[in-house]
Amino acid sequence: MDLFTTITLALALSVVFGIIFSKLKIPVLIGYIVTGVVVSYFVRLNSEDASHLREIAEYGIVFLMFLIGVEFSFNKMRKMKQEVVVFGSMQLGLSMLLFFLGGYYFFGFGLYTSLIIASALSLSSTAIVLKYLKDSRQIETGYGKSSVGILIMQDIAVIPILLMIAMMSNKDLILSDMLLKTFISVAILLFVLFFPGRYLAKKMLRFTAGMNTDEIFVAAVLLIVLGSSLISSYFGFSASLGAFLAGMIISNTPYRYQVESVLINFRDILLGVFFITIGMQVKLDFLVQYFLPITALILCTMLGKTLVVHVFLRFFCGDRIAFKTALSLSQIGEFSFAVFLIASSHQVLNLKPSGGLIQHILPQGFLESITTEEIYQFLTLMVIFSMIATPFILEKLESITNFTLTRLGILKDKSSEHDLPSSSESLHNHYIVCGYGNVGRETIKRLQESGKEYIAIDNNPTNVRSGLDKGDNVIFANLIYGNIFQQVGIQECAGVIIAIDSVYEVRSIYDKIRSIAPACKIFARISAQGKKEGVDWLDFSAAVDEPAEIANLLVQIALAKEDIQ
Repeated sequence: MDLFTTITLALALSVVFGIIFSKLKIPVLIGYIVTGVVVSYFVRLNSEDASHLREIAEYGIVFLMFLIGVEFSFNKMRKMKQEVVVFGSMQLGLSMLLFFLGGYYFFGFGLYTSLIIASALSLSSTAIVLKYLKDSRQIETGYGKSSVGILIMQDIAVIPILLMIAMMSNKDLILSDMLLKTFISVAILLFVLFFPGRYLAKKMLRFTAGMNTDEIFVAAVLLIVLGSSLISSYFGFSASLGAFLAGMIISNTPYRYQVESVLINFRDILLGVFFITIGMQVKLDFLVQYFLPITALILCTMLGKTLVVHVFLRFFCGDRIAFKTALSLSQIGEFSFAVFLIASSHQVLNLKPSGGLIQHILPQGFLESITTEEIYQFLTLMVIFSMIATPFILEKLESITNFTLTRLGILKDKSSEHDLPSSSESLHNHYIVCGYGNVGRETIKRLQESGKEYIAIDNNPTNVRSGLDKGDNVIFANLIYGNIFQQVGIQECAGVIIAIDSVYEVRSIYDKIRSIAPACKIFARISAQGKKEGVDWLDFSAAVDEPAEIANLLVQIALAKEDIQ
């Protein structure tokens, strides 16, 4: 079966499993992995097609990292120095030390192999954790910021890990020369992305937004994401790191919300393909044969990572935030596959134990009978099943934290330590104003006079720029397409004011809001054309009938003048 047919089959099965798992209240991510397991059982791809499929799937992480970069402006990153540098470095250093000691002394792997395995197991899943934090709007919580900071450092750490593997495979490499080359590459990458890249990206978004053609705007966004990823890859860094930096470049522009809304579907589709490819690496017969040992190793690994992060983080954040962060990052991440694969291709991953304490526990001759391929499958299944367990852990994170800390006697009062959004930029109890024309501007003026928080949305770049010049909180986005309302806090707003003439847009906005937030208060103006087309029959919280209101006002003024005479 060729690659195209395999992808078509996988997408069809993912829809089926997605529906079934959604009905059973099981994370859809598990459905993608199960799809991969089923496909791999019936289909055998050659190594070249499998490699192409993995390359396509990895762009799901690229889009995810770009969207996370959009969330984190340079000002936020400066404020997150502790989370990224301190927390991230300590997590990586302590986790690698723990797993190195386990691999070297307990399992009896060689020095290089123990270092590589320790590096891989120390990484967590960017794809799962960041997607959950973003979808659940918990990025700005204490544990959310700590988790994001550590994950960013892990993504950066992939670079020295890959350099380490290169040095292990080539004894002729000189460390000082490699470090100098890496430093120069970092400097060039940052210069290219932050100076000419920043200018070109903003100009491109402004120009394409002014064309009022969604396809061209989407193409421009894709060019920015993929271009920055390719530049990063060219200089020897991960594609996702370049995408993250590009997202930060766009984070301070008025187009960030529209960019987020158009990329969400790309991200979700490619992440789905990514998890399908993960499931395709499972060998069912091996899983059935070694299910209990694999489960034991997964539990030990996740417990070790949780303890390491909690022990040092509790001194900075308190027990609740430390434990929630530790539990969120307890899985083994998707970049571990890349580390194992590259180490294997460089022939520095010798998975044949020699000595170690485990030989005194297992039956005599067991280690000699197990092959290198079987140990590699052990590591692969550990990664996969730790990732499968993660959505369930994240969904019950609060309950697990309360239960564990209470049982350990650490948490006496569940309400004694809060983990609330820490950013003052978070929108809450605000008004969303749809349209920044004449009526929209007057509406905002009245809201400002009343001291109310608001965010205005318009798809005309000229209107947006004039509003920003006046200091109004207005953003560029298309209200009809995309998922812009989730980005501007529809669930937490005081109400939506629709100040738009177009009957089609009013209907579309109303339908979109009701599908996302059925209880949201919607206030609208109804024009003569809107009344003619039945817009006044929509279930608005309140509506201003323009013809009737203007007629009433004119009559009142005329009668008042008549009385004066």
